[in-house]
Amino acid sequence: MLEPPPPHAAGVAVPRSHHLRSLRSPRRAVLLLGAWLVFGTGMAGPVAAADGPTMDARALLQGHSRVGSWLAIEVHLQNNGAPIVGELRLQGGAQGGTRFSLPIDLASPADKKFILYAQPPSFGQDLEVLLVSGDQTVARKKVAFTVHDATQLIVGVVAARPQGLVSQLQLPANQNGLAPVTVPLTPADLPDRIEAWSALDRLVWQDVDTNSLNSDQIGALRGWLALGGRLVIVGGTAGPSVLSGFPDAILPYRPSSTEDVAAASLTSLLGVAPAAATDVPALAGSLDHGRALVTSGDRVIAADASYGSGSVTLVGFDPTVGWIADSKSTGQLWRGLIPPRTSAATSMIDDSQILGAVQQFPNVALPPIGGLLLLLLGYIVLIGPINYLVLRRLDRREWAWITMPILIALFAVGAYGFGSALRGSDIIVNEVAIVRGAPDATEGSAQVYFGIFSPTRGTYQVALPGGALVSAPIVGDLFGGQVGALDVVQGATARVRDLSVGFGSLRTVRADTPVDVPRLHADLQLVNGTLTGTIRNDSDVTLESPAVVLGGSVAVLEDLAPGAQSTVNLKLSSFPNGQSLSDKVIGQNFFPGPGNEAQRRTATRHQIVDQLTYDPTVGMNLNLPDDGPVVLAWGRRSVVDVQVSGQRPTNSANVLFYIPVSMSIRGATTFGSDLMRSTVLASDAVIMGKDPNSIYIGQGSATIAYRPIAFNGTFTPTKVHLSMGFGGDAIGVNGQPVGPVPAECVPIAAGPSAPPLPKACPTPLPPDQFDGIPEVEVFDRTGAGAWRRLPHFQPGTTYDLDHPDRYVDPGNGMVQVRFVNDHQDGVGISFQVGLEGTVR
Repeated sequence: MLEPPPPHAAGVAVPRSHHLRSLRSPRRAVLLLGAWLVFGTGMAGPVAAADGPTMDARALLQGHSRVGSWLAIEVHLQNNGAPIVGELRLQGGAQGGTRFSLPIDLASPADKKFILYAQPPSFGQDLEVLLVSGDQTVARKKVAFTVHDATQLIVGVVAARPQGLVSQLQLPANQNGLAPVTVPLTPADLPDRIEAWSALDRLVWQDVDTNSLNSDQIGALRGWLALGGRLVIVGGTAGPSVLSGFPDAILPYRPSSTEDVAAASLTSLLGVAPAAATDVPALAGSLDHGRALVTSGDRVIAADASYGSGSVTLVGFDPTVGWIADSKSTGQLWRGLIPPRTSAATSMIDDSQILGAVQQFPNVALPPIGGLLLLLLGYIVLIGPINYLVLRRLDRREWAWITMPILIALFAVGAYGFGSALRGSDIIVNEVAIVRGAPDATEGSAQVYFGIFSPTRGTYQVALPGGALVSAPIVGDLFGGQVGALDVVQGATARVRDLSVGFGSLRTVRADTPVDVPRLHADLQLVNGTLTGTIRNDSDVTLESPAVVLGGSVAVLEDLAPGAQSTVNLKLSSFPNGQSLSDKVIGQNFFPGPGNEAQRRTATRHQIVDQLTYDPTVGMNLNLPDDGPVVLAWGRRSVVDVQVSGQRPTNSANVLFYIPVSMSIRGATTFGSDLMRSTVLASDAVIMGKDPNSIYIGQGSATIAYRPIAFNGTFTPTKVHLSMGFGGDAIGVNGQPVGPVPAECVPIAAGPSAPPLPKACPTPLPPDQFDGIPEVEVFDRTGAGAWRRLPHFQPGTTYDLDHPDRYVDPGNGMVQVRFVNDHQDGVGISFQVGLEGTVR
């Protein structure tokens, strides 16, 4: 059946055997090849797949993210087939409003890794990464992610054996009842860019060689710390060498040896050690900067130090082994080391305030009322008296039916020309940016919002050199300029393809990018309640209206020219007066509407500062959450070079430089409520919630630690102010003296079945007269330590504790307060703590 058919055309007869012999060899080769391809091994499909590209993808930080934060996705591509030129793509951004792309070029063979950055949408559990070449999708892979609540604390743990640490990190829930998330990580899970660290609030490190981090990861870590991140390093089984990859600038001390430390030395962190406690090994060294938490002789074994808006805490001993792990104090230890999340973190979860600032520029302001009135008056006069008088003089009043439409048309053209003259005919780029840096450094990170205004409807190609990460705003475009999703191409020059802008509209785009920050040097001291010192501008740009902010106190200085120096003398205020931070820094803005250039710039700067203090969960705060002074200064030079293809746009910019600086504290000092920080240590209440200004607890109790901002030295208290109310109550200068009630006057049970108290005790409130105020107890540190009940508080009253040294830790100024609610109804209060004393 495999023989050739007989010839169809006439010709010379050929013997059959000779014909077969002439075709057998090549024919058989072809047939055998075809049979092998079809039937031989059944591997035709798999071989083709193996020759083509294969793709795998994973999200760094184990896929944990927040709305508005950047998520780094590592894509691994292998190609053994034909070369491929195309893009990696995925859809993301706020509500899926941005498509992110990254150009790729795969030779053959190729084995490459790419990092694609995206902002996950509010809803969903995965993003699909596509490998696209031309119009063809070559490969696809889904990447899982988890979006967390804006207020939820996310703690990463990098450890050789993370299970021990993770099991100890039983941190309290936040004000919304959400428990913190603890994520085991490896060094490979940490992104190379600071923007992709923004979802991470705290990082715990133990026994992993820091030299496994590359230089980009170290740079991102430093930037993350400067913007408010907190790194906690704990000792383990490895020696000091595992920390050699961390730069000296971030460590409070460089461990140089491992020493055995007496258990009694750890009481400041762990409380009273059990009787069977033994010496523990700990990483020891000499304090470089920051404050010592635990010392052994002249060696430091635990310390912390500020770095920008963040901090690094190094605890030299291992909290997961021996009697330390069995101690009930480890929960208190971790609650002290890992404070709740604040808005000083790198992510911006609501950008509505800064979007309003983008709108503030003259070319989209309302026209001046005088011009409108003049135009309207001219129209009335022209179409009325002038038209009538001219036609009467010509004795052609019947022409009015012709002249009236002509005059209306002329007026319409004039009005259009007037509007065009106001708005102009050029593309306008208005930039608003918050640039965060650190003292004596030029490295920083910028969150930039630029609005592109078009006098006509158009589609533009936008480029941003410098590798910025570009996306749509978090809360969407507030001003009607949103026309379709953004198509963003990432790379050394980021591009926005086919940006559609409506007629007379403003289209807002967000960009996050590393930038150079003006170098600023600060030498500040808080002495006897007054912040004094100097700040110096070591850059080549003028810093406009610099302000030094510490808590709720603000000192506004004159402009700083390059090389200029200014003196700071700021008397700290102990009482919040309800004035917003933007009013203190910029001045009150009485005319927020359209005005001249100076008024518009003032309104813009107001909204930028409001963005710093705006928390969508609690509203506007009155001070910055940083643990030290911050220098706020202004510039007018664009941070990103926004290029519009085929256009020469007009540019305007308002840039806020946000630079946290350090200070030393000594002498008589008052830590007002704006300089106190609080941490929930424990709660057994049915429900418990807390924000910076208020507390809500159901039936049960909650223990909260109040401590001042960091200081070096020892604090000797002279006054401890306590004030409780229902909101808006300030701490007074001098309160009513208050001391604990006798132990026998503290009821051991609540309700009608409770045994009666001794007659000498204060009369408790009847159950049917509950005033919504919980009972207050403070922790007495003397001896073995004990909780002391205070008399029932009256709202709006300030109390001063008797013998304040009994309740204040001299090492860090911490006061522990326990709130007890014996009633079934929940209570919501505001509570403030203030300290007066001396730092030596």
